[in-house]
Amino acid sequence: MRAAHRLLREATSEAHERLDTLFMGFDLTTPDGYRRFIGAQASAMLPIEAALDAGGAEQVVADWPGRRRGSALLADAAELGITPEPVAAATPYRDLPALAGALYVVEGSRHGARHLRRLVAPDQPAKFLNLEQVSGSWVNLLDRIDAILYEPAARSTAKAAALATFDCFERAGRNWMNH
Repeated sequence: MRAAHRLLREATSEAHERLDTLFMGFDLTTPDGYRRFIGAQASAMLPIEAALDAGGAEQVVADWPGRRRGSALLADAAELGITPEPVAAATPYRDLPALAGALYVVEGSRHGARHLRRLVAPDQPAKFLNLEQVSGSWVNLLDRIDAILYEPAARSTAKAAALATFDCFERAGRNWMNH
């Protein structure tokens, strides 16, 4: 059988592609495009992180408090003069499979940050994009996901949570696209 994280990637590939396409619409080379990008990221990340905190994300990744990025987003937003408008969190993450699905999306979003940072003018605040991923943390998360999602019901729960998390980012992105 394939690893659970690969099944999760396949199950969310359309949502991931849709979100990537949406966020490519933010022109990070311009101050206004970057401002809207940060607003969209913060509007989704803040309620998602709150839901992960409430659900006990540290049960999945012990270093969860150090992985949170909301404060960096708020700092960038403040420097850009914007107030994020948090979208409603898509779902509470009530158990380990749901937490694993949501963390798969949230932590996976770190991968593009290095590339995106190169697009942003050096005079723009970029605490959010400058947060480095701890070496090995992605692999460790995938191993943990595989251990949690060993049953079909758990995989189904994780998929629903991941899709709801992608949806939260998509709603925030659409809201800020024309902001």
